[in-house]
Amino acid sequence: MGAAHARLGPSSAHRWLRCPASIALTELIPPRPSGPAAAAGTVMHEVFERQLLGQHHFTSAEIESLAEFNVPESRARLIVDQAVTSARQTLQQFHLSEFLTETRVDPGAVIGRDDFWGTADLIAADAATRTLLVGDLKTGRGRVDAEFNDQLLSYGLGAMPLLEFEPERVVLAIYQPPVNGVRPSVWQTTPDTLREFAEFARVQAKQTDIKNALPTPSSEACQWCPARTICPAHT
Repeated sequence: MGAAHARLGPSSAHRWLRCPASIALTELIPPRPSGPAAAAGTVMHEVFERQLLGQHHFTSAEIESLAEFNVPESRARLIVDQAVTSARQTLQQFHLSEFLTETRVDPGAVIGRDDFWGTADLIAADAATRTLLVGDLKTGRGRVDAEFNDQLLSYGLGAMPLLEFEPERVVLAIYQPPVNGVRPSVWQTTPDTLREFAEFARVQAKQTDIKNALPTPSSEACQWCPARTICPAHT
């Protein structure tokens, strides 16, 4: 639990939920350092959090870091500003005034795992309307949708124990300015969807413990899989 990254991370759930064997295969290769796009995204996530909380924008050190990653300051500011606008619009739309940023959630505790956890960019809730909202910032150009999004479902599952009420409405939101500008991708569902997702995740997580499990390739699971070069489905 103290590791920097969970073995079964929500951000890679789209891969291991569909190909549990990818976990064991990935553990056979050296970890890859983050590329420039991911590193720049980390900086923008930090500023996004500060801006939502009404704090300062980019620091000079962050601007210098972005320059090293070949990301112009103007572009980074536009992405963060549009993401903050988008996030505030969804909070206002669902009448959510209380929210948390960069919050550690533990969906693994719900399904009996200690290696399935992550950090949600935005969690908001309201007991009066029985609403839970989970939002995630994407800074890349590959379109990501909120509907049945495995990462957001993982965060939603982990956020449920934080609530003091049973929600009736679960809202998942993706903020992706490079693709959608200030228009978020929003999907409304119910806690039943989270419960169904929990049962699916419970079964698939157990499969990741099988060392010699056969890969189940698919375009979604294989596209960014680190173990693609050694996977028997591709070699």
